[in-house]
Amino acid sequence: MRDETVIDTQEAGEMHEAMDYAQHERTWEGFVGLVKAAIIQLAFIIVGLFCIVQGGVPWLGSILIIIGLLYPVGAAFLKSTR
Repeated sequence: MRDETVIDTQEAGEMHEAMDYAQHERTWEGFVGLVKAAIIQLAFIIVGLFCIVQGGVPWLGSILIIIGLLYPVGAAFLKSTR
């Protein structure tokens, strides 16, 4: 009886060829896009909090925080219209 846990070289080559590289690329691009959006969002929020707490311009800080919170929605909307 054949041991199913051992994959010979022919099966390994067939599995490698069957990988969906297009889907892998789309998944990677989505992940990188989410990381970029999170970094930008956090930058707006941190600068906004600094303006409120230390900078003495709470109106600017509030605007930056609102932009930071709404940025992912705007980015998703602009991406869907392309």
